[in-house]
Amino acid sequence: MLDSAERREAPEKGGPGAVRTLRWAAVAVPVAWLAVTVVNWLSGDFWWWGGAAPLVVFFAVPLLVVAAVPMLTLRRRVPSRRDRALVSLAAAALVLIAARLVLSGRTWLWVVPDLVIPPVLFLLVPAVLLLAVPLAGRTRWWTAALAAAALALGATQAGIHVGAAGGPAPPGAVKIVSWDAYCWDTDDDPDRFLRYLKQWRADVYLLQEHSGCGPGAPTPIDDADRLRREFPGHHIATLDGLLTVSRFPVAGQAAVGEAVNPYAPSWRHAALRTDLAIGGRTVSVYNVHLFDMLYLSASPLSPRFYEAIATLDTARKKQFDALAADLAANPNPVVASGNLNTLPGMGHLRALDGLTAAQGPLLPASLSFAGLRLWRMDWTFTSPELAVHGYDLHSPDGLSTHHLQELFVSEA
Repeated sequence: MLDSAERREAPEKGGPGAVRTLRWAAVAVPVAWLAVTVVNWLSGDFWWWGGAAPLVVFFAVPLLVVAAVPMLTLRRRVPSRRDRALVSLAAAALVLIAARLVLSGRTWLWVVPDLVIPPVLFLLVPAVLLLAVPLAGRTRWWTAALAAAALALGATQAGIHVGAAGGPAPPGAVKIVSWDAYCWDTDDDPDRFLRYLKQWRADVYLLQEHSGCGPGAPTPIDDADRLRREFPGHHIATLDGLLTVSRFPVAGQAAVGEAVNPYAPSWRHAALRTDLAIGGRTVSVYNVHLFDMLYLSASPLSPRFYEAIATLDTARKKQFDALAADLAANPNPVVASGNLNTLPGMGHLRALDGLTAAQGPLLPASLSFAGLRLWRMDWTFTSPELAVHGYDLHSPDGLSTHHLQELFVSEA
């Protein structure tokens, strides 16, 4: 047996080199897995990597990257890893939320962070950190102050809504349904697609992506005869994959917000405006579909990925400005509804400050991705002359990734 001196001099089993190797592996393996997952997700092959699980981990990346700075900076001043982690996460949450307030809608560089972090996390993360404050030691007050500030700012960006939408609909209210069909009539049973649409018995249908889904950009389709058979007595207007079906006469229509989309050349306009004769007055209804924020056809490691984001962001600003200008110059009561490809709290929405966003569900998330329904991309806005009642979102029954918007509109 070794005596005590020999035991003190004997190396640990495996040696210090083995220990260091294990430590590096504990960090490098998860980082490598996450990097491969992120690259594959952004390049369009995300589905190969375990459904929603990698996406959930991916949400944590911006928070952890920003939190790493105070974690390293406070290493000497705050020896406790737990205390240091809590205050660093609270500081990172506040920085990210404040940065979004300043940068979103003002630079294309914030497009990816906007999509990476579902807005509801701006509320949930600070709330969880506040609950964890009792676990902190020396940093308790700093953690509480930073998390509280993040919560106050984040609550305005999370897209959470409390309360019903305008109360019950009065007699004579107009029922509107708005839905991004994603791909028109691509179900194995075309009748099922039409049954889904017609079951809502809407007065006005605002439908986006009235197009085929071939390789590349959506392909226009012409099915006017079929639509007239399926919706007898209704009035039909179409533009760039936008379809408006109304039981009220169309007094006029116009294309709004023309811009160049090099990635989908047939998609040129922000909205189809139809002026409808309803109850002795004209109401302008805007069927809106703004360009996507990015495309997953290129790797984030290539310049083409970021060139597309910058190009689309410039075009989207042009669309927002044109839509806002048309709305401001319109003397009629207006309803603007559709897929704006815009998240709660994004700076682009400042262009529509004169209108009121319809609210209903606690978390009106309308887009599902990888099985997670966390994003609100579909919106309805109205002018002050109109009141919205019973705004709700309905499952697409597997026919689209977007939930259907249903609402009633009456004079305010």
